[in-house]
Amino acid sequence: MVDEARIEALSETAAHFVQFLDWAEAAGELPSSTIQNWRNASVKVLQIEDDWPHINVVKFDLDGHLSRFDVLKRGNYTSGSMAAYKARTRNAIETYRKWLADPNSADWKKRSGAGRSSQSDEVGLSDTTEGNAPGVGSSISDVDRGFVPDRITMIEYPLPLRAGVQARLWLPEDLDEVEAKRIGRFVDSLVFNN
Repeated sequence: MVDEARIEALSETAAHFVQFLDWAEAAGELPSSTIQNWRNASVKVLQIEDDWPHINVVKFDLDGHLSRFDVLKRGNYTSGSMAAYKARTRNAIETYRKWLADPNSADWKKRSGAGRSSQSDEVGLSDTTEGNAPGVGSSISDVDRGFVPDRITMIEYPLPLRAGVQARLWLPEDLDEVEAKRIGRFVDSLVFNN
């Protein structure tokens, strides 16, 4: 049985926000890949606060919090990853705020145009996640729109190949030795011998 008083007490907190994301994923209200990316990013961003589950994510200064996250964690992430974490957190919290304001309306599921770029808006982009790795000339916005696999934190590594040519590798945060060797063998297989 659901304890409605307990749920009401949690309303507007980060803990309730995470419960909302879990519900939206389980109920199929939003694409699972979007929710998973939002959840992973939001928890990392909110965890800079002590006792973060009790933060009121409706009334707190979202811009200020994202700026603090940037300052505190910028050495841990590439600029592309940092931008993705901040954009995903903003999208998730704004969606939660809209849902709280009117849970019976479908408006909270729609893309918001005000102040948001297509790079940061991931709702409805789950169709782009199947097999689309960034290629030569891909912009960060192309990568942010769906390349990150479900529940795996990926890190962007710039790789200067030669003068004027720089590749970007997106690899799991917890890359192991077997995977690294497999990637090396794969790259070796791409060499053209003239």
